[in-house]
Amino acid sequence: MVVPKKQIGIGLVGAGRMGSLRAHLSATSPQVDFLAISDIDKEKAKGLAQQTEAAFFSDDNKAVIEHPNVGAVIVSTPEGEHTEWICLALENQKPVLVEKPIALSLKDADKILEIQKKTGTELYIGYTQRLRRKFLSVKEHIQDGRLGKVMSGRLCIYNPMSVAKQVYQRAPHASPISDALTYMADMALWFFEPLKPVRVYALGGSKIFSEHPEKLGDYGWAIVTFEDGSAVNLGSSWILPEKWPATVATISMDIFGSEGAIRIDDGHKDVMMVSEEETPSSYVPDSSFNVSFLGSAMPGDWVVGEFIGPMRDETRLFVERVTTGKEIPLCDANAGRNALELTVAMETSARQGGKVIDLPLRG
Repeated sequence: MVVPKKQIGIGLVGAGRMGSLRAHLSATSPQVDFLAISDIDKEKAKGLAQQTEAAFFSDDNKAVIEHPNVGAVIVSTPEGEHTEWICLALENQKPVLVEKPIALSLKDADKILEIQKKTGTELYIGYTQRLRRKFLSVKEHIQDGRLGKVMSGRLCIYNPMSVAKQVYQRAPHASPISDALTYMADMALWFFEPLKPVRVYALGGSKIFSEHPEKLGDYGWAIVTFEDGSAVNLGSSWILPEKWPATVATISMDIFGSEGAIRIDDGHKDVMMVSEEETPSSYVPDSSFNVSFLGSAMPGDWVVGEFIGPMRDETRLFVERVTTGKEIPLCDANAGRNALELTVAMETSARQGGKVIDLPLRG
């Protein structure tokens, strides 16, 4: 039997790079009948509202979140501003999708979870790579037992220096651990669940980006041990050459089980274009390539007027969840909090020169 689908109003908070994509994807969803956009820069909110034909825009986030026609909220503000607006939406009992991570501190994350538990309102964290077909397939095969008991793994993510420079412009305290390796932290916890991590050892370096305040600007590597002795190696580097052909990131994984193994090379070399005409970067302004690995942008790509990729799937699935109750594979609040805790532990260990950090974190 077909379940009737109702429509809902979406409030989009933050009209930057990710917020703009979410706004376009919401505006073109047949299940969204009202779109409101806010940004601290009112002209930016106005411009995005005009592009998406949003019904309302403001430089007041509260006005959008509390708008009577808004039934669910997408928070795409800078990471340090997540907590206030997530909490306000949850207090108004409006489901939330927020860009990763859930917050920058466990104190803020626990505050969010306390309000979420009190109100019973749903919250999802934008660990968008979960929605890649290959990673969903890995998760399904692990769940179906084809690898037997998952015992160890290696999950790595690499970015070119041009991307790192873009990140540091908006967030000088970001690092390859907090901004990129957190994707692998979430993926490892997802693949190894229900096992819980109990110990972390990590190192980092900062010779290329020597001005990094924590001296963790170039790379971060960690070994995470789970409660049954299983272990996973997580790594991130932000010092690939600036003209590296993959836009944003290159991912590589090995998952080893008692009955099988999975190898993923997500280096995007399967579709390579070489042209005398330079191809503009979809992430770094004023950057272009003569050699391009097509389809390598992490959120997805604009193709013949449509945005196609995991961010589209994630946004649309969130809308489907809040309109139909459909089960979705998005990262929920507790999983988002766990990914943050592991990320904080890795960065703490690296900051302290490889000190072993026990989990769960205390104090």
